[in-house]
Amino acid sequence: MSAKPVEIVEIFDVSIEKVWNALTTKAAFDKWYFDIKKFVPEVGFEFEFYGGSYLHHCKIVEVEPTKLLAYTWKYPVYEGNSVVTFILDELTDEIVPQTKLTLIHEGIETFPPDDKNFSRESFEAGWTEIIRISLKNYLEGNYEADSKVE
Repeated sequence: MSAKPVEIVEIFDVSIEKVWNALTTKAAFDKWYFDIKKFVPEVGFEFEFYGGSYLHHCKIVEVEPTKLLAYTWKYPVYEGNSVVTFILDELTDEIVPQTKLTLIHEGIETFPPDDKNFSRESFEAGWTEIIRISLKNYLEGNYEADSKVE
């Protein structure tokens, strides 16, 4: 039986293009996400980054520009493999453009259960901070240098 995926939904008061750009360009990552040396939003592209002391290895598995980005998320020295999916929906608002972002992280139950850093609570807290604080501040102009994820 697979565990329920972590799901975070947030609405941003910016265009879908601006959210897509934040999710797919290194220049944007440098301000709100992890330190990724290179990123190309193409199926098969692989990238790595450190989150805390953990090396993450990812491979893009699906891309639909301005709609969907999905990549594997694993740790080379630990068992387990998961998939992170970002789904974008443009909301109709005649005054302010809005974009709904749904993040789904599936497969976290495949990681070592005895390490609290791989717990559902840890992933929920991490993604909540990344999406609802770091990305939101970056997109909506409330960015401060210390809001980037470490």
